Amino acid sequence: MSGCFGVGGGILCTPLIRIFLDIDPHVAVGTTMALIIPTSIAGAYNYLKRKQVDQVMASKLAPTAVLGTIAGAAATQYVEGQVLMLLFALLVCVAGIDLSFSIGDNLKKQRERETVPEAITSPETCTSPETSTTEPSAPSATRADEGPSSQGIGPFVVGLAAGVFAGFFGVGGGFLMVPCLLYFYRFGVKAAFGTSLVVIAAVAIPGTLSHFALLHVNVALAVLMIAGSIPGSLMGSALALKLKDSFLRRGFGIIMLIMSVVLAMRELLPATPF
Repeated sequence: MSGCFGVGGGILCTPLIRIFLDIDPHVAVGTTMALIIPTSIAGAYNYLKRKQVDQVMASKLAPTAVLGTIAGAAATQYVEGQVLMLLFALLVCVAGIDLSFSIGDNLKKQRERETVPEAITSPETCTSPETSTTEPSAPSATRADEGPSSQGIGPFVVGLAAGVFAGFFGVGGGFLMVPCLLYFYRFGVKAAFGTSLVVIAAVAIPGTLSHFALLHVNVALAVLMIAGSIPGSLMGSALALKLKDSFLRRGFGIIMLIMSVVLAMRELLPATPF
C-alpha cells in the first residue's frame, strides 16, 4: 500500500499490527518506526542524485528534528497506551480525509502551477540556451542561499515540531514538513519532497534507537515487516502505474478512514471482535 499510494509505512502499519496482532500500543509505535529507515534513506538518495534537495534548509531542519524525535519518543512512556492509540486513530483519520478529498494533492498541483512561470521567467533561465537547459530543473533546491530557507528561526521550529511528531507517533514527520516547505518557504514540490526525505532519514535511526532503549521495539517483528515492505513496495508501485491516480488515492483514503474508526473502537470497546 505504501508503494501504491505514496504514504509512509508507520501510519499504516501501526494500526494494522495493533488491530490484528494485538501488539502493545507503545511497541506498535516504536516497531513501525524501524520501517522508515530503509524507505527514507533510499528515497533521500534518489532525490540527492537528482539535486532536488535544499541542503541549507535540510541542515537547519535536521538538528532540531533529531532532538524533537528523541523527545517525542521519550514522551510516549508518559502517555497511557489507550490514549496513544486514540491519538493515532485521529492522525489516521486526518490522513484519510486528505487522501479522500485530495486536499494535499490539489495544493501541490497549485504550487506546481505557481512554480513553472517563475522558472520560465527567471533571469537565470532566459539569458542563454545553455542555462535554460540546466537551471529550471530544481530552482528551489539549487538556490537555497538566496531564498527564505536561510532566514529566521522558522526552520528550526518546523524541524522540532516535525521531530516531536515523528518520535511520538513513530512516523516520518513529512506530514508536517512538506506543507511547511511548500507554502511557508515557497519550495517546488520535488524539492520539498527531497528535502523532507533527507531530514526523515536523519531522524529515523535515532528515533528507532530511542524507542529501542525504551523497550518499544519488537526486533523480530520489525525485521519481518522490513523484509515484507520491499517486495510489497515494488508490487504496489507496479499496480499504481496501471490504475488512475485519483481512484487510488480516494480508495486508500476511504480505507484509512475505516481503519481509524476500527482502531478507535478497538481501544474504546476492547470486547469488539477486531
